[in-house]
Amino acid sequence: MKKRYLIPAVLLMLILLPGVSGDIGPKPSMKFNLVYETQGIPELIDGQQIECDDAGCLDARPLEWLGPQGFDCTQDECNSIAYGYSQYHRLVINFSDQQRQSNIFKSSSYFAEFNVRVTDTGLVVEEVPPLQRTTSGDIPIFVIALVLTLILELLVAFVFVSVKKEPRSILVGVLVANMVSLPIVWLVFPYLPLHFLLVILFSEIFAVLFEGYFIFLFTKKTLALVMSLILSLLMNLCSFIIGGIIFIFLV
Repeated sequence: MKKRYLIPAVLLMLILLPGVSGDIGPKPSMKFNLVYETQGIPELIDGQQIECDDAGCLDARPLEWLGPQGFDCTQDECNSIAYGYSQYHRLVINFSDQQRQSNIFKSSSYFAEFNVRVTDTGLVVEEVPPLQRTTSGDIPIFVIALVLTLILELLVAFVFVSVKKEPRSILVGVLVANMVSLPIVWLVFPYLPLHFLLVILFSEIFAVLFEGYFIFLFTKKTLALVMSLILSLLMNLCSFIIGGIIFIFLV
């Protein structure tokens, strides 16, 4: 291996280490905010998240408990986490007065959030748009994702340019590239008519290619295109794996 590719390769191996175990790293999740529209508030007993590959949920099956995977509820909120979801979902929740079932719904995000209207006859699930999602402290989740991404990717870029003795102006290109690419990833890709795993795959491919080519042009081609793409790949792997783990704990 040529010496100039040795450092990027080592950095890539180090970044991939957190993903060696199947139980380490970010996993898709769903949060359900229960909004009661009933005459009284019935006590929530238990519930299930139903997974389906068929749009009519003809192959319905509950999300199983498997390691960290599972579904649970409190009186005001339900949460699930999974190694991988099916394309369609439905909630079935037992209350003290009756069992209620939701409409069939899809998820457009890796970390999805829904408002669930609990009526006298059923459950109405409505997804919360990405930019409207906040933490319990009312901090926009997009802001947290943006700050984490910038910190991690600028850190990787700083190490890269320091080791390779490239101009520090590359860091400005990294900053601008992320300020453009992240809103696109959050606001455009989740609404593509694709399974959420494909949405994640295509959005990450877009981020790597866009940021790599942007850095290449920003440096006026003084940094080779191959090296720009390697830098972009390293940055995005870091923000996806390490940033994803931090994001889960913060959000």
